[in-house]
Amino acid sequence: MILKLPILHFNDVYRVNAQKVDGGTIDVTQFASLLDSIREDWPASDSGVRDGLTLFSGDLFAPSVESSITRGSHMVSTTSGLASSSSS
Repeated sequence: MILKLPILHFNDVYRVNAQKVDGGTIDVTQFASLLDSIREDWPASDSGVRDGLTLFSGDLFAPSVESSITRGSHMVSTTSGLASSSSS
């Protein structure tokens, strides 16, 4: 039997305002929508839960200007909203 496990990984998230990406911009809400759209393509288990892992690693509280003011407190709820399976 072959088992397939989709894995989605992102890192170094420390800004919530719009950032330049490949000739355009993306903010945290657009990034969250992108993650959700990728996870929607994952196979669902019998219970309806999508089978896959979303992993976050890297910087969370620094080195952004926002973090120097908020001491990173704005990132806790932000990354929680991105629904990672695990963070390191």
